Amino acid sequence: MKAARIYGKQDIRIEDVEIPEPKDDQVQIKVKFVGICGSDIHMYAEGLSLPYEKNPLTGKTVPIIEGHEFSGQIVKVGQDVKNVKVGDRIAVEPILSCGHCRNCMKGLYNYCLNAVGPDGSGNFIGVSGDGGMAEYANVEAKFAHKLPDEMGFDLGALAEPTAVAYEGIKRSGLIEGQTVAVMGAGPIGLCTAILAKIAGATKVYISDVSDVRLAKAKEVGIENTLNPTKDDVVKKIHEDLPDGVDISFECAGVQATFDTAAQITTATGVIQVDALFGKSIDLDINGAIMKGHNIHTTLGYENAFPIVIQIINSNQETFKKMITKKIPLNETVEGIKSLQNDKSQVKVMISPEM
Repeated sequence: MKAARIYGKQDIRIEDVEIPEPKDDQVQIKVKFVGICGSDIHMYAEGLSLPYEKNPLTGKTVPIIEGHEFSGQIVKVGQDVKNVKVGDRIAVEPILSCGHCRNCMKGLYNYCLNAVGPDGSGNFIGVSGDGGMAEYANVEAKFAHKLPDEMGFDLGALAEPTAVAYEGIKRSGLIEGQTVAVMGAGPIGLCTAILAKIAGATKVYISDVSDVRLAKAKEVGIENTLNPTKDDVVKKIHEDLPDGVDISFECAGVQATFDTAAQITTATGVIQVDALFGKSIDLDINGAIMKGHNIHTTLGYENAFPIVIQIINSNQETFKKMITKKIPLNETVEGIKSLQNDKSQVKVMISPEM
């Protein structure tokens, strides 16, 4: 089969590889769509998170078949699989977890104590195990989630990034009637803003330095857009809400946006950090203490996919606007570069069938 394998920094190759038979607890799927994620960009541009040493769960090192946001149709099942069958249309939850450590036993398998490699390689297939940028993929059956008949495979591939945003909403404790600001209008920021509205936030602001991204935010129904190169974000929000917003979502991952979140969040409010940061940042801990800020973090998701799939299915027209380009597998590198350089691109989908 054809697959996009990453060897290291700026080294992705489209190659012919063999795919093994699925293990007893796995299914094999024919991949329909796989989204390109911001982490895929970092893996390609900087070689980050890759298993240069053997991952403790997969035993894999580079090269790895990239891709962790994907959907497909089951073509084979292992002998122990009971929850799905050949022909089922599924979205893949790409978490790697041992299933028996303290965190896994608590249901917090996204924080599995045995999944991260000795070199810091990530706990996802498509990062530390073969993923979905291929014609076929083997995945654990427990992480194969059925799609509704009326939901397309392209929307199925959106389940993964939407689950990241959903986990942030859940951890923030957002309840109906609260106010929200989202720092960053990339895919996770846009999904977060959409979900905040669905959850009943009465006012949702979104801030980004790209007018193109803010136009996309308006297209998906987020009216309160702010560009910090043109708007005084702190002043504007405090003019509308003197005490600040109840929850700020940090979805950009830079010092400036974190600082803004701290300034616009009400006393005793929540700063929910959903982004990964490229480098360490400064935290005014005394300021956070005096304002009673609750700073929450999240990594991936747990037990979210069934709910997220239903949310997407109930709001298909909105989520379809997140998909801005579809490309064939042999244009994987070009797709990654387009996300690096073209702010009009939100979610680029690869189809191995094109």
